[in-house]
Amino acid sequence: MKEILQYSHETNLEIISKFNDGDLHYVIAESSKKLISHILNSQTLWNNRITDGEVIDIWKVWEPEKLKEIEERNYQTAVEILDDRELDENISFSDTKNESHQNSISDIIFHVVNRATYYRGQIAAEFREKKIEPVSADFVNYKRKA
Repeated sequence: MKEILQYSHETNLEIISKFNDGDLHYVIAESSKKLISHILNSQTLWNNRITDGEVIDIWKVWEPEKLKEIEERNYQTAVEILDDRELDENISFSDTKNESHQNSISDIIFHVVNRATYYRGQIAAEFREKKIEPVSADFVNYKRKA
């Protein structure tokens, strides 16, 4: 589980670097900024659900210079969760519709990484439209680099 979390973290950092790369931030679509912020906000929300933290706005858009700090904090919190808790531990939480649910930590971590991959694909498509080389977010490519 830590490996897939590390993959997601490193891929997020590569994408975040594009948002802070010289003049690129002038051509990156606002919708891409919204999507990368949503990825980070969603991970914060899920970390908070596991650790009994506060509910946050998952659609808040962050300034590019804040993204790396948020990603690093999210990753550190997720690693601490994996170090301190059992993967099969069930977490009870309320969703955005205030409906109660329960899922294991391993299912939650997988969900966070899977949803991030989905949104990173949307960002890659938007980057291509703007003639920006997207980050390779394929897990097998990550493994080859490791």
